[in-house]
Amino acid sequence: MLCVTGARDAVSREKHRNAQVHVEFLLPRMPEQKGQLRANSGVYLMNCYELQVLDSLDNPTYADGIAGALYGFAPPLVNASRPAGEWQSYDILFSAPACNAAGEVEKPASATVVHNGVLVQWNTVMAKKGGGCQQANPCEAGPLRLQDHSGFPRAPRTEMRFRNIWLRHLR
Repeated sequence: MLCVTGARDAVSREKHRNAQVHVEFLLPRMPEQKGQLRANSGVYLMNCYELQVLDSLDNPTYADGIAGALYGFAPPLVNASRPAGEWQSYDILFSAPACNAAGEVEKPASATVVHNGVLVQWNTVMAKKGGGCQQANPCEAGPLRLQDHSGFPRAPRTEMRFRNIWLRHLR
């Protein structure tokens, strides 16, 4: 799947809560760009919690904005990025917020993430909704969303490639 700047986010029809997710992505080479302008995308779990996709090899930016970061929550334990132009993967175990009968969050969402075979997030808690959250109620199921970063100020033309995307519902 090819996502070019301006194409809009790719959003699944199927919704999920607790899930095991696999995504492979290919970052374009963009040596003229720096920081968040270099091959920026994201994998949104439940349409609310972003796992950052970014060319993070020799590309300084803020800690929770690099590849493998749960954006706005936690930087990765290590930078496991490969060079742009090589396929990379995320394997994610996501636990949705636990809610009571009144629809109030009793236990926040959390995620464990393996990036290119390396553990980068270990049961990381996300105590609030993420900044790019498009899910009104975190107690309801939401779709998987792959971000088109065209809304970012001065977003350059970016051609993100995704393949072998799957999601398995967990209880």
